[in-house]
Amino acid sequence: MSANLPVIVIVPGAFGTPEGFDGLQPYLTKAGYTTHPGAYPSCNPSDASEVSSAQDIAFVRNNVLLPLLNEHGKDVVVIAHSYGGVVAGGAAAELAKETRRAQGQDTGVVGLIYVVGNITLEGESLFNAVGGGYPPFIKVNKPSEGLAVIEPAMDILYNDCDRALEPALDKLMQPHGLRAFETPATGPAWAESAYDGRRAYVRTLDDCCNPSVLQDIWLEKSKVEWDVVDFKTGHMPFVSQPQALAEQITKFIDGFVAK
Repeated sequence: MSANLPVIVIVPGAFGTPEGFDGLQPYLTKAGYTTHPGAYPSCNPSDASEVSSAQDIAFVRNNVLLPLLNEHGKDVVVIAHSYGGVVAGGAAAELAKETRRAQGQDTGVVGLIYVVGNITLEGESLFNAVGGGYPPFIKVNKPSEGLAVIEPAMDILYNDCDRALEPALDKLMQPHGLRAFETPATGPAWAESAYDGRRAYVRTLDDCCNPSVLQDIWLEKSKVEWDVVDFKTGHMPFVSQPQALAEQITKFIDGFVAK
């Protein structure tokens, strides 16, 4: 059933791992999709001084996207959450289906789905994209120099989730290397005309981490068309509304594949 469907690569946001999307998986599987994790080195790094957004981008491109496209012969749809938008944006550059077809390749990235994804321009860091300062809930140099954590995670990230889930959700959060946010991103895929009609954005209206007004600024700044769908959720709709999000994702993909 899933032979001709694209593989969904999930690029998590900062402080998060692919396991955070476990609630979404059954719904995507039921719809016939295979998913593949798109983790990257700046989350819980062994050496925080070594990380950068460019390194994260290269890692996902070389270790996740290119092997799926070239070795496994799969088309790919990328789902990018939060800082994952910076990583996935760079990683998918020049890999659009149309671009690769012109190079004689059969497979490519058929679409980008940003779930409250951060949008950075070429050479712009996430730190600058959010206004050049850390919000008070990002605790800098904690638990050690060069790392950061989000506190209180429940209030900021999971404000629309069941409080009883707090212990389990806390386990999914990891310290993150600050240099990933402060180093410039490479040129983003979404800026390419090959992704016209293949960019979707889930705007989270009750988001305490990236308020919807900030999301609007990013979308405006991109100067390209996105298919925007509003979710009345906090920052983690794959936790609070997994079934609705999966249904929306499959709708987006149906649109991409039909092109």
